[in-house]
Amino acid sequence: MAAAGAFLVVACAGPAPAAPPAPQFPPPPDPVTVCIGQLEYWAGEQLRGAPDQGFDYQHMGLTSQQADALALIVERARAEGAGVITPMAREACDRIGAGPTTSPWGT
Repeated sequence: MAAAGAFLVVACAGPAPAAPPAPQFPPPPDPVTVCIGQLEYWAGEQLRGAPDQGFDYQHMGLTSQQADALALIVERARAEGAGVITPMAREACDRIGAGPTTSPWGT
């Protein structure tokens, strides 16, 4: 019986198995870059006269601030041309990204 116990101790004392490698995930995208892409995309859709899908700003994945900026961008792009979309989107997203990060409920 003592021999069996000694075998178990020796068998369990072997090298520990190697831990699996930690998963490698890409870093999250920059929120300002994402915001710019969203505003550029939706401004382009509105300017080209895409069929209205009945989307509100939440369906488009926008915040209310981004939706307000989109309305201004589209209005100005209709008057001045599509060249204003990217600079206006960048300016709006820089401003929005620098804003407070609290929820509307104050938490």
